[in-house]
Amino acid sequence: MNLDEKIKAELESEANEIDKILIDDQSLFDMVKGSFRGGMKRWMIAVNVVILPVSVVMVWTGYRFFTSDNLDGYTYWGVCLLLSAYAQIAMKQWVWMEMGRTSLMREIKRVEVEVSRLSEQLKT
Repeated sequence: MNLDEKIKAELESEANEIDKILIDDQSLFDMVKGSFRGGMKRWMIAVNVVILPVSVVMVWTGYRFFTSDNLDGYTYWGVCLLLSAYAQIAMKQWVWMEMGRTSLMREIKRVEVEVSRLSEQLKT
């Protein structure tokens, strides 16, 4: 077996390992559940509880905006609609960022364990 064949065989084995890792990738629901298990669990619960009334306010102000019959009503309810939409967007963005952070931390821990395992193999 020459050097080219050894390199090709090693790359194929690494590709198979990467494929196994990608198969184990979490679904969206797993990521959501995982974000409620971390250190920011209480904040995730609090923000999700606040998102519900903000959603109701956003729908209500949208309804009032579209059923208003004068310029003052359009202005008032339009500003309220925009503010509630911005609050909704900000909180949802935070939730998605927290889910990403939690997933990233899990992957970093997985890499740390793998590096530790490989370093033990090199010592022996």
